[in-house]
Amino acid sequence: MAEELRDDEVRGAGPPVVWQGPQDAPVILVLDPAGEAKHNELPATWRPLAEHVRIGWCRLPAEHGDEPSVADILAELGQRAHLVASGTAAEPALALALDHADRVRSVVAVDPAPADPAGPRPDDYASVADWWDRTTAASRKRLLSGGVRVECFVHRDSDPAVRVGPPVPLGHPDVVGRVVQTLLSFQGDRADPEAVEPERQEIADAWQAVRERFGPPLARARRSGGSTY
Repeated sequence: MAEELRDDEVRGAGPPVVWQGPQDAPVILVLDPAGEAKHNELPATWRPLAEHVRIGWCRLPAEHGDEPSVADILAELGQRAHLVASGTAAEPALALALDHADRVRSVVAVDPAPADPAGPRPDDYASVADWWDRTTAASRKRLLSGGVRVECFVHRDSDPAVRVGPPVPLGHPDVVGRVVQTLLSFQGDRADPEAVEPERQEIADAWQAVRERFGPPLARARRSGGSTY
């Protein structure tokens, strides 16, 4: 697993893991190959959510010297975590969830891209979403049978108005929205009734705070063809 998550030296800038949020809250581990938390703080869009859940932002590669791997972090948690992974980290996130299904509740893949340059390429399929669906079908089926949900956000297919080259930054408000949607889906789930939050409205309020703060500039960027990131 360490080799799968290990990439170029540029991504080694900044702290390997940034934590924010209440100690006893549900946990989200973000697997970030782009190093968006290199200044030792979460992207601004995630901070309202961190008032209600505990977020561990893992810069990949996370393993440097004595620093813990993502697998080590999972093993030390006292509860199951939600994984959010972008680009080339998406496939390793699935593998991590398969190896530690008892420690993972869900996986949200954001603009996934092949982790193995020699493996199947999205260009060989009708779309990126089609590549993901076909090449990860067996893994997702195994995870689902173990109670681990897998969601995929491919903005090129689902939201062309997001005028950011792939992969869309994990700090993008649309990514936060998809994560919140996944978290809320667990509440009241009879098959897995453990609540993500004591009150469903708390996470909904956190997402509303993100929308109020970043919605207008995001809309302006879309109209102008630019980007806020």
